[in-house]
Amino acid sequence: MFYKAFSQTNCIITGANSGIGLELVRQLVLSNPNLLLVDINTENLEELKNEFPAIKGIVSCDLRQKSGNQLIIDWVNANWTHVDFCFANAGKAEYGPAENQNWKEMDSLFQLNVHSPIQIGFMIREIFPGKPFRLIITASAMSFWSIPGYSLYASTKSALLQWARTIWSEKTGDWVTLAFPIATDTKFFDSAGNNIPKAYPKQTASWVAKSILLGTAKKKKKIFPSNLFLGMLILTRYFRFIKKIYGIFEYRKYKNWLEKQ
Repeated sequence: MFYKAFSQTNCIITGANSGIGLELVRQLVLSNPNLLLVDINTENLEELKNEFPAIKGIVSCDLRQKSGNQLIIDWVNANWTHVDFCFANAGKAEYGPAENQNWKEMDSLFQLNVHSPIQIGFMIREIFPGKPFRLIITASAMSFWSIPGYSLYASTKSALLQWARTIWSEKTGDWVTLAFPIATDTKFFDSAGNNIPKAYPKQTASWVAKSILLGTAKKKKKIFPSNLFLGMLILTRYFRFIKKIYGIFEYRKYKNWLEKQ
């Protein structure tokens, strides 16, 4: 699909090697933008550049480190005069009982999921003041709804939402978009735990990427790839028992998972 809004633009995609990030690459490249792909895996980035010769650049960096974004900025300064869009998609999940999650290294998870996407947005605005720019952060449906087993991961996604709500309320955040996908049919959550149960319902990464691109082109502040989830958010304002029933359903899956460990 050709997206006119992205034609001949400069776009950054983090977490570009897999899942939603990879689908963003595949769909965006058809609109002839200048792409900078960012991921921790250098080998996969090279393969992507070979697969899509139109890709302008790749940067391998660890966004769990506060210094990770500087490598992106260095590349941008050396090659571009502005950035139109930054799809801050890189992230990591944690799953399990709250007391067993990796709280000792929670700083690195918050850096990756929260601080890094916020930081890169402000860094780009600082080096290109006054130029049109949009930051699109992949948040999660868990920003709104709690699911057993995701205490640490959900806390990072909720933090993103509250940060965005605050700058929107300050009337200074019209350049920020948050996307709230539901469970996505990728390998993203496989690294969060051993045979962890998948939340219901699920969507394909292709559909989520398409929804993000369409919503970004319309300059939406919030993008909900699932109309069902958006409808549930509205319904539960008046019928709170719906969320309670869903919580029971997810808790049973969580409990069954615990018994098998």
